[in-house]
Amino acid sequence: MFLIINHQICALFNYNKTSAKHIRTYRVIDSQRDMHTTTNPQLGLLDSLMTTIPANDFLERLERALDWKPIERALQAMYPATTGRPPCPPLVLFKMSLLQHCYGLSDPQCEELVADRLSWRRFVGLGLQDKVPDETTLVRFRQRLLEHGQQEKLLQLVNRQLQAKGLILKTCTLVDATLLQAARRAPAQQDKEAGDGQAGYTVKQGQPHYGYKAHLAVDESHTLIRQATLTAANVHDSQEFETVVQGDEKMVVADKAYWSQARGQWCGEHGIANGILRKPSRGEKLTPANLRMNTLLSAIRCKIEKVFGWWKRSAGYRRVRYVGREPNRLELEFKCVCWNLKRLVTLTGA
Repeated sequence: MFLIINHQICALFNYNKTSAKHIRTYRVIDSQRDMHTTTNPQLGLLDSLMTTIPANDFLERLERALDWKPIERALQAMYPATTGRPPCPPLVLFKMSLLQHCYGLSDPQCEELVADRLSWRRFVGLGLQDKVPDETTLVRFRQRLLEHGQQEKLLQLVNRQLQAKGLILKTCTLVDATLLQAARRAPAQQDKEAGDGQAGYTVKQGQPHYGYKAHLAVDESHTLIRQATLTAANVHDSQEFETVVQGDEKMVVADKAYWSQARGQWCGEHGIANGILRKPSRGEKLTPANLRMNTLLSAIRCKIEKVFGWWKRSAGYRRVRYVGREPNRLELEFKCVCWNLKRLVTLTGA
């Protein structure tokens, strides 16, 4: 027997909304400061009756696999006010952002689907009687993340847990970059105000490209992203090598675009084995030994392409959403977090 949920269910159960709101909302007291805010709501009367809510296996396993409390504390620190109307729970907005970036949704689409899908509503921590945060609230949440510099910190919050679980082994790091189309069309030569002022031009395989470039360092053992940066498309791949490489790995593998004598020396100074594919000097050819080495290294390096493939095929991340580097850097951070959480669920079998 199925329980049908519709807009008249409150009337059917003669449900008192005021009482329900009192049941579902509670205060969270921080041990270090008297900061309080609403957080994951408790189940209300209607929620307890919903024993046959359609399940989303991935989201249920993700909810179990990760400890959300450190992330919640970091997000609540962005809301220092202790008086006035409590803000929308930041963890709810964070989880909505994860769904948005996992499935390539716009703000209105994310709001609509969280309101429509019971499994999504349960994952983000909303009861059946709770109002779903609207698209404007999501926009303000992103602005607050940028104001507090979280566009380069969210991945590290997740990676600390991955490292504690022994999933980031630091034996080998893969480095590569991928192009992302700008949110605006490339401006005409005579129109300097159009387009994105922080995007850039480049040519790849004979085709012009206008936009950005995402640079990644990925742990080879479990294909987990360790670091990411975003630059204009015209920045050469190798210029971000020292930025994304952490320095605590035993070996680094990258394609020929990163090869140089100076970079090999940098790896030696940091005690890192140089696994960059060899590139011959002008007028010379690689020795048979170097050719065999490149073949072996290529088989290792190609694992990083799984990340780019999932981004572009499944998450729709072929094009950035916003204008300007910082908003797009935050989008890249969420894409990296989504990939690592996806891998966490797969690796732990939660």
